[in-house]
Amino acid sequence: MSGRSSGSGRGSVSSGSQSGSRASSPTPSSGKASGSQKLTGRDPARDKHEPSALELLGKRVDLPADAFKKAADETRFAARPGYSTEGKPIKMQLNIYPVVTWPDTEVYQYDVTVKPNLKESHALVKKVWNTETVTEALAKQGGKWLFDGRSLAWSSKMIDRNEARIAVDLDGLKEKAGHEDIVKKVERQSVYYLTIRQTAVIRLSYLKAYLQGKVSWDTHVLECINFFDHCLRQYPSEKWITIKRNFYDPEFPGGNLGNDLMTNQGIYVAPRLSESINRGGTGLVINVDRCQTAFWPNDRSLDRLALEICTSQKEEWKHWDQHKLQFNLRHKEEQDKKTEQWKFVPSDAFAFLRRMVKLKFTVNHRGKMGRPRIYTIKRLVFDEKHGSEGSNSKNVLFEKTMPDGTKKSISVYDHYKARWGFTLQYWRLPIIETTRGHLFPMELCNIVPDQRYHFKLNPKQTSDMIKMAATRPQKRTADITEGVKYLKWSQDPFLNAFGIKVNPNMVVTDARLLKNPEVTFANGKHDPGVSGRWDLRGKRFLEPNAFPLKSWAVVGCGNDVQSCTQFELENFATQFSQVYRNHGGRVQTAAQVQVIPFTYGDFGKMCEKAYNDLGVWSKSFPQIIFFVISTKNQLVYERIKKNMDCRYNIVSQCLQAGHVKKSNAQYMSNVAMKVNSKLGGVTCKVPGPSQTSAPFWNEPTAMIGVDVSHAAPGSSQPSMAALTMSMDKHATRFAAACETNGWRTETIQATVMHGMLPKLVKHWISINGTNPNHIYYLRDGVSEGQFQAVLDQEVSEMRRVFHELGAHPKFTVIIATKRHHVRFLPKDKKDADRNGNPLPGTLVERDVTHPQHFDFYLCSHVAIQGTARPVHYQVILDDANVKPNDLVKMIYQQCYQYCRSTTPVSLHPAVYYAHLASNRARSHEDVEAHKQIMAYGKPGFPYRQDDSEIYDEPRPLQSPALLPMSSPNKPKDLVRFMNTTMWYV
Repeated sequence: MSGRSSGSGRGSVSSGSQSGSRASSPTPSSGKASGSQKLTGRDPARDKHEPSALELLGKRVDLPADAFKKAADETRFAARPGYSTEGKPIKMQLNIYPVVTWPDTEVYQYDVTVKPNLKESHALVKKVWNTETVTEALAKQGGKWLFDGRSLAWSSKMIDRNEARIAVDLDGLKEKAGHEDIVKKVERQSVYYLTIRQTAVIRLSYLKAYLQGKVSWDTHVLECINFFDHCLRQYPSEKWITIKRNFYDPEFPGGNLGNDLMTNQGIYVAPRLSESINRGGTGLVINVDRCQTAFWPNDRSLDRLALEICTSQKEEWKHWDQHKLQFNLRHKEEQDKKTEQWKFVPSDAFAFLRRMVKLKFTVNHRGKMGRPRIYTIKRLVFDEKHGSEGSNSKNVLFEKTMPDGTKKSISVYDHYKARWGFTLQYWRLPIIETTRGHLFPMELCNIVPDQRYHFKLNPKQTSDMIKMAATRPQKRTADITEGVKYLKWSQDPFLNAFGIKVNPNMVVTDARLLKNPEVTFANGKHDPGVSGRWDLRGKRFLEPNAFPLKSWAVVGCGNDVQSCTQFELENFATQFSQVYRNHGGRVQTAAQVQVIPFTYGDFGKMCEKAYNDLGVWSKSFPQIIFFVISTKNQLVYERIKKNMDCRYNIVSQCLQAGHVKKSNAQYMSNVAMKVNSKLGGVTCKVPGPSQTSAPFWNEPTAMIGVDVSHAAPGSSQPSMAALTMSMDKHATRFAAACETNGWRTETIQATVMHGMLPKLVKHWISINGTNPNHIYYLRDGVSEGQFQAVLDQEVSEMRRVFHELGAHPKFTVIIATKRHHVRFLPKDKKDADRNGNPLPGTLVERDVTHPQHFDFYLCSHVAIQGTARPVHYQVILDDANVKPNDLVKMIYQQCYQYCRSTTPVSLHPAVYYAHLASNRARSHEDVEAHKQIMAYGKPGFPYRQDDSEIYDEPRPLQSPALLPMSSPNKPKDLVRFMNTTMWYV
């Protein structure tokens, strides 16, 4: 990427110890910041391992699950038993493009090395490969050459003696170099030797044999796929920015995310294996989609960027200017909680600026003419010794080499003034240290264009991204078609050289539209048809709350202008009681209503007062408390849930003050669905053949859903595992158990599984009076590379749990994922809803599925906005030999039973509930509340503390267990009810 001149407009200069004709920046040899902290290096426990060739390929290609099998004797994944025959046959356009021809020939694979290359730099190898010397030498060898940018190359021709050695003299660059940095770099080492050695002969016929099921996956198939992927990517990667499977044209007009980021629309391109090999096709398709990615802004100086980062973080910061920013970046003094010593620590604003680390930038001034050199930010200098003023350009010193060879300690500020006659305007801003030890003031640095933003977007940025990314199918189809034209497959010199041809028209596949089920309520059935919606008006819940509601309260938290008044709370309580009764809810007494002002204390004290007051008022154990809050602050929500779930062991419901003030009937009906489920009721069900029979199976069966959620990158918060299990024969009620699962560990650990599953199985047996004969295990969030671990670890431990309890059920294991880019794009209006999305019940089993594996794509929902994303279900184990018709019908129809929706959901409820429970489990962490709160903005609005202040280092060997949902003062039957009801919805 070439840097465009941009930034402050005041002229850009480079810091450094410069004297006479010498122009350089402070480096480790010329001096570092005085008193700078010694870096201790990366934590080995968190270092990323060097990815294997398979893992690298898996980032670019949707590999099948058997590609990741480590041993030939490992369990073979379930084979497709057939195709569904139920439902109406329809045609459905998919965003995949068939490879119509590919050669049944040999391709030669070569290993590429460069010497000397002490740091094993891929950038150096790529640079040498792209020189004219190498290009001319390869042209003499003949054939078309591909290079992966690391160590592999491919050619259609075999080179003489299977090896070539090319001497490359980079000294020739001096004649073209107008920049001193290039000259100095060349002087270090001018001659390199590139060695190309043949390592394999790739026979593409082997890939065809795998697709036809004649051979198993092995390294030969991997080599074929790897070659095909690089051949497809070579041409666009030479023109555009490449980020994994996405290509971005820098000239393509983008949009803004909030005030400090930008977005660019790109093209997603990835090859896939296809079932079409069974019907005369080649078995290869190209998945193309539009994609959006957040980028750092292009035209910014780093001082301006720092201001924009901070003003986008908090409401009270949004009016800052540069002077206010400098003031708030100063160090703050606080007492160490362990040593009780006072020390200077980075300010809150300074902590947000740390996301600039690894950002690339340039500096330009009359000492740096020609092509600007690109630097990388290592850190923003912070040193306690600099006191409250912070590590600014007047405080940070370095040893400057003078013309006579002596050294002089000088500040960055004085250096610029003495050497260049330049007075820094914003000298109080932190100094930047680069990866090579150079020191630069922010205001004289310009960001390099087209750098991806790797951090979590704030709510405003997320909202803007959704608006740009969520497009209707017609617009998405047009964007994808335009992207394919930009790819120019027919003109691709690499595809043409290897005889690969791709049809530029989307595949139109044979799909099926499943018949929607009826939805049964207590007072009748409703047929939603293909609309995928129904109205709650006039409908009574299938089962009301298990116990009459006689001890409940509505509590208003806070007394500011956004909070609710006593009158507004009483009005809501009265109207909600009536709405809930109309839906069949059993409300025996009116709610206790009160407002607790912020002056009473924090939210923990508010919960304590609400619980105690309700107990005294009702003279019984509280059943549920509604908390009306005026913000969407996550800390507030988690604090309330932690107290009610783990301290007082009752269900609770948080409500937004704005909605409570309006008391809209539809809103109250939606709240009633959640409340009814938390209190042991059931919203609706899909009817069976008779009133007493189950609609989905004819033997004792349970649905189990599992999900593991992880903290944001860089966080020390443990991963949260959640397991849900259906408790009735209609699979309408799901109990949940949660526990921590290490750190960023996707597969559930054995001890965690044995801690969660047994209590749910025992409760299932006590309700149904028998052992389950069949378990449907639906797993979310795992990639193909983890399928074997799910079978070897999770399913094995589940079988052990059941065996210990005297049960020996058959298992059907299904992986459900939405992490893919396959889209259904109806061409016929009769097969689409009013927004152009596929109708609920659209099933695709061909063209985009695996040739032999048991998988399918199902769109079970109505998309509210944008283009619907179907769920990819992959059956990896099936002891019960379930028929495709029965499995697809069961999964689709159970999506109509989700307890808090009046539409079918996109993902099976067992998995959906597990996802909700794993996120809710974060409020059950055994972490003191005061450690999580950094400070308060306005009353009742806390800010979350940095993870380094919340979690102790080093990490313990085991992740700390969650707090149990129990109370020593509660009867056992109430504790059991809390742990087996749907408390997490």
